[in-house]
Amino acid sequence: MRGMMDLLERAGLVRREDGALDSGGAPVSSDLPEAAPSALHETPVSNDLGAPLASEAPVADVSGLSLAQIYDSAGVAQAAYPAERLLRLLDGLKAMEEGTRRQAIAAMDAADDTWTIADPLHDASVKIAAIETHAATLRAGVTKAEQDTQLALGAAQQRQDTSVAEIRRQISELEGLLARELARGAQESAELTAALQSKKEAALRELESLMRTVGEFRALVSQFKSAGAV
Repeated sequence: MRGMMDLLERAGLVRREDGALDSGGAPVSSDLPEAAPSALHETPVSNDLGAPLASEAPVADVSGLSLAQIYDSAGVAQAAYPAERLLRLLDGLKAMEEGTRRQAIAAMDAADDTWTIADPLHDASVKIAAIETHAATLRAGVTKAEQDTQLALGAAQQRQDTSVAEIRRQISELEGLLARELARGAQESAELTAALQSKKEAALRELESLMRTVGEFRALVSQFKSAGAV
């Protein structure tokens, strides 16, 4: 295996540095930013909401967490050789055939006593479990939000229906009151108008009678004045 490692080093594919090897001549950093596992034993995580997860208990809001926060929340321990580090190494050796690449990784494993291939594989497995648990919590949160929203929408619709029915009842009562008030006003106006007309007609008849009497008296006075009786 060490001969294979020396061959890779002489070919410029890897370089020995502090007991570790990396592709492209760059030293392997143990502080690489964590990325989502996507190689090795690939276990895709569905991004759909999945089946409803009915739960009466409140569901914690875990949205917006970084991978580091997800791993920390799940208690994922720091690996001696993280899965992300192996992914970077595999990416650097992607020009090789798969069999050669596996031999190269095995040679690096044999050359460095600080880690074994089981370390990144185990790290990938526990991180997959952490991500899947986090995804399940996200789905449960969305399902719970949907259920709560449906309940709130139902309550809001019921309140609206009740309010609209009450308003319509009041409108109906007001329309009835308006109709009665209009009828009463029309009747009162008609009665007042009729009373005025009757009064005017009575006054006119009385005035005509009075004027006839006045005319008779004037005719009487005029008749005797002209005869020299006065």
